[in-house]
Amino acid sequence: MSENDPILVGVDGGVGGRAAIAYAAAEAGLDDADLWLVHVTPSEPTYPYSWIGGDLRAAADALLKKATEEAVAYVGAERVTATLLQGSAVPGLVHCAAAARLVVLGDDRRQGLERIMTGSVTNRVAGHAPAPVVVVPSGWSPDDPSRRVVVAVKDCASSVGLLARALKHAADRAAELVVLHAWQLDTVYDDMTVAHLDMSDWENATRLTLDDALGRARRRVPHASDVAVRIEVRHGQPARKITEETRNADLLVIDRRRHSFPLGRLGNTGRAVIRESRCPVEIHPPSPDVLMVDDLVLEREGRLERAGPARAG
Repeated sequence: MSENDPILVGVDGGVGGRAAIAYAAAEAGLDDADLWLVHVTPSEPTYPYSWIGGDLRAAADALLKKATEEAVAYVGAERVTATLLQGSAVPGLVHCAAAARLVVLGDDRRQGLERIMTGSVTNRVAGHAPAPVVVVPSGWSPDDPSRRVVVAVKDCASSVGLLARALKHAADRAAELVVLHAWQLDTVYDDMTVAHLDMSDWENATRLTLDDALGRARRRVPHASDVAVRIEVRHGQPARKITEETRNADLLVIDRRRHSFPLGRLGNTGRAVIRESRCPVEIHPPSPDVLMVDDLVLEREGRLERAGPARAG
């Protein structure tokens, strides 16, 4: 086993879970990481259902054993561990995520009430885990890659961390990076309003902001210097525009909303994109706020002084 944090795979026995193992194995090959398979089984049933407790445990053991065999076929037995937890799935997986570099979950694209239940687990783990979470559609395959990574940026000015991660993914895959900013006014008058305005200046300013953020992101990922980048600024319903871009992509990278303590949460757009995306979706936890030195006010000898760059004496 390596000394690095492993890639955690949430195992549920479904088709999506098998796709998640395949995706995690491909990621492990890029970073020489181990796989950690985790299945959370319900707590021991109480009276009058206590008689099924043994069967539940046996089924969980069999499920985890089969998943382990699938993972071993990809990366070898020495790089796979498996853990069976008892309790609630979301708290169990979120707790384990603290010891992982990445969490990978499968999405079976079920319908009706079954979709509500399984989607709830996926969305809640993606919305609360302290590590990045990848949700893999059940139909995903590592074969015939598109060589394209898409990153959807909402807040252009504070996107450096998100862009750096997307650049790394693109470099690792020898892929093009598409930086997408999709926007729509939060009003029923959006189309009427935008139709009467010249948005070219605003779009150009947005592109410049993204280009500046990309320059700073590239400095964080030296091996991504040769990644080809295409910036797209599009007007329209964000979830729809983002989902359209996933039709010919190997990975979509998005971030969580920042303003919910302590780890942010998954918004409506994020949930919609996870549900409809044609490719795996990586949800990046929000980066901590950074206080710029120029904004720091100090007191010295009874005087208030604003910190800034050192000046020549």
